Amino acid sequence: MSDGVSVILPTYNRCTLLQETLESVLAQSLQPAEIIVVDDCSPDDTVEMLATYGDKLRLITKQSNQGKAHSINLALSECQHPLVWIVDDDDLMHPDALQTLTNLLQHNPEAGFAHGRHVRFSIDNAGNRQEWDTGYWTECASEEFLVRTMEDFFVHQPGMIFKRALVDQSGPLNENLVRSQDYDFLIRLARVASGVGTQDVIFFQRQHDGLRGTKENSFSATERDKKWMEYDQKIFRALRDDMDLSEFLPSGEQIQSPTDKRRALLQRGVIMGRKKLWDLAIQDFSDAASLGDAPLSDAETLTLSRAFSSKYGCEEIFDGSFPIAEYKLMFESAPLGSEICRSLSNGLRWRVREALFKGKITRAFLYSRFMLALRRAR
Repeated sequence: MSDGVSVILPTYNRCTLLQETLESVLAQSLQPAEIIVVDDCSPDDTVEMLATYGDKLRLITKQSNQGKAHSINLALSECQHPLVWIVDDDDLMHPDALQTLTNLLQHNPEAGFAHGRHVRFSIDNAGNRQEWDTGYWTECASEEFLVRTMEDFFVHQPGMIFKRALVDQSGPLNENLVRSQDYDFLIRLARVASGVGTQDVIFFQRQHDGLRGTKENSFSATERDKKWMEYDQKIFRALRDDMDLSEFLPSGEQIQSPTDKRRALLQRGVIMGRKKLWDLAIQDFSDAASLGDAPLSDAETLTLSRAFSSKYGCEEIFDGSFPIAEYKLMFESAPLGSEICRSLSNGLRWRVREALFKGKITRAFLYSRFMLALRRAR
């Protein structure tokens, strides 16, 4: 048994799925020191089912439905051990998950958290299980973890453990967020500590059609991406004001020259673009383009090519909401404007190839036409 890991399992109205999740936690090759389940006033048989586990877990039953973030924060205040593992109530843990993650921290004591991969799965109507890849997994050096995480959320809470003491520095989960509260929390953890990762699978992420959110603010699976985008945008508009520009460089680097500032602005602009905050991206690209006329580095070009690689797609290209006119005006007088535009457009090549592979000829054509429009934005 591990004498250092507290498992937090927040739940709401998912009795059957929760039981499967709990069994996967109890089946760990390295047992956690404690399991805290927080029931957010579920109307189903959750409490009765959990009572059958006796002293294998500690149950906190809330008197009113206040959301997942509140449940986790409540459990964090009750944790009795230095490491924390937050597990979602619909996923399944790999049997060696806790052993793998604790080993990572034991061999890297300077790290504040350890993380690994997940595999997505679903259960069809016949009860058959289908698995497929992680999706949007990013391999990166530890010093790039923060900026790459801001580009896309690829490490999820069931796939990581962290030192409880970090919460004193990062702050608890934001209870005003119905969605993406775990994303916001991970970013704040990564701002105050380094992490260590593995390519090993830590958990299996269930894909299903059940409701998400709170009792008063629930939404269907079909609205999932829309809600993610809505709350991601809230998070990143606030982060842009809160974070120092140097935090958009690899960890440990500081802005000491105009070139450093340009790199940070381009990185921040790409992050804002991936969240569809193109108004903010334009500001950053414009400021970067005015910082001298030295050619873009290979690293800057690569960063810019990721601006259109968001998991949310590029619907702004098709619905006409992308501010192409502003880009053209902005880059007319900026020394590096056309080079930035070309680098941005290069990132659409894989979108074109993907559309062609799927037989979406019209979409491939529109991507290609948009690439040309960006290249001529000068």
